[in-house]
Amino acid sequence: MEMDAEELIASTLEAYRAALLAMGNAGLQACPPAGESLQQSLKQLHAQLTAVSSQNIVAETEEKVGAELRSWGERAEGYYRDRTNDVKEIMTIVAKAAGDVGERDARYGKQFQDLTARLQESAKLQDVTSIRESLRHNVLDLTKCVAKMREDGEESIGQLRAQITKYEARLEEVELLATQDALTGLANRRKVERQIELRGKESRRFCVIYLDLNGFKQVNDLHGHLAGDDLLRQVARELKAVFRPTDLVGRWGGDEFIVLVDGDLKEAEARLKRIEKWVYGEYKLTIGTQQRTVMAKAAAGMAEWRPDISAAELISCADKAMYQNKKLPK
Repeated sequence: MEMDAEELIASTLEAYRAALLAMGNAGLQACPPAGESLQQSLKQLHAQLTAVSSQNIVAETEEKVGAELRSWGERAEGYYRDRTNDVKEIMTIVAKAAGDVGERDARYGKQFQDLTARLQESAKLQDVTSIRESLRHNVLDLTKCVAKMREDGEESIGQLRAQITKYEARLEEVELLATQDALTGLANRRKVERQIELRGKESRRFCVIYLDLNGFKQVNDLHGHLAGDDLLRQVARELKAVFRPTDLVGRWGGDEFIVLVDGDLKEAEARLKRIEKWVYGEYKLTIGTQQRTVMAKAAAGMAEWRPDISAAELISCADKAMYQNKKLPK
């Protein structure tokens, strides 16, 4: 019974440690700008929590996890509140510009009314010389008024364009953060899923390559999570280098990568051979003041898009093919 209890405690702790990593990954995907800190903190707590941890350590870990989640929630709330404020500010600028145009039209409308009245008065004059002189002054005022309107209009339009350009850039930055993996800089899961749906709607012929790094857990266990993150970043750079601009390279989660390759399975197989040649191999990791060399290789699976399958089914097919590849003798 004592052995069963020890095994149960060990299993429970291992499940708890796995849940910490899962929470970190989920927080990163939900809000990348706020999630990276959460993921790193939970990784550290994961590393500190071992099978021989005391009850006090487990309780302290629980308190720290709660604090980290609350902190992440506050950061995420602030981030999305700022994004909302950005959009509101743009709307305010456009509304103000529209209001300025209306006020300007009203202001110049009054001047035109005055000019019209003066022209009507001029028409009542009997002396041709007086009419000519009055008309000259009125036309001069009209020319000045039109020139001022054009000048004000160009200035308003220029200011509006500058403001819109500024906020378009900010929104593009927000969009990039929302679709980019914070650790590797690759497309994140959300962007990959969106691109699969888009390519499917356009009936573009493409394939999915699903990659799962072999032995990544051992790298984390032996050298620490910072070294593991370094390896992921290096592999991501090499992966992106062997694909075309029209292909999409993304991080699916953890040590799993996914690539959308334009073309059929033959094209995808050719790209996979490039991965085997140029991406798999030795990588140098900086650990403190030292460097360690590790081997990086991955199990790979491929699937070709068809009109009769969904994005989830396509990913599932590639995932199953990857697991079949993983089971093959090395």
